[in-house]
Amino acid sequence: MTTDIPLLESLLFTPCLLVGQTYFVESNAKVTVSPHQDETVLFFSIDDQSNSPCKLRQALWGTQQGQKMCDLMVFYAKSEERVLCFVELKDNIKDLGHAVKQVTNTYQELKTRLVSKKYTAKAFIAAATGHRPFEEQRYLGELEKTFGKNNYEVISSSGSQDNKSDELGNFLRGRTKLGKGKRKRNN
Repeated sequence: MTTDIPLLESLLFTPCLLVGQTYFVESNAKVTVSPHQDETVLFFSIDDQSNSPCKLRQALWGTQQGQKMCDLMVFYAKSEERVLCFVELKDNIKDLGHAVKQVTNTYQELKTRLVSKKYTAKAFIAAATGHRPFEEQRYLGELEKTFGKNNYEVISSSGSQDNKSDELGNFLRGRTKLGKGKRKRNN
């Protein structure tokens, strides 16, 4: 049995795929991507606790209980570049440790079922409010160990649901923060 076909079908041909949607709201946080003309962006609402018709959790873990799973998976493509981004939205950034477990656990389990390795895995965590936890550096280290340098980002939008700056889109395109809102392109 090839595991990539059932997994692909469970994402593309079920309510996991958010057809025509490039924004997602959960826990008072929002992510948005404004696709450029030469980009393909697909949003998959994969957590069955917020999207009960999506059965990805069962495809990954069967009847095993208690597995942490992120809210969203975003597929990004431009030319030959392919990105799978694991996204978790939180009401408060103090839950960063839990969010890190959700994105890393989802990615670790999913990558064992993907035949192709022709993609870059990334993690994006967005929170609506709060102060960063004392253990932030440890959590960021876990993200770097799993996804690699420049392949993860954590933002807190201070309660704003507007997210006009297209943070997720810029991250998917490989632009990293320089500070004061400036970004650079990773090469």
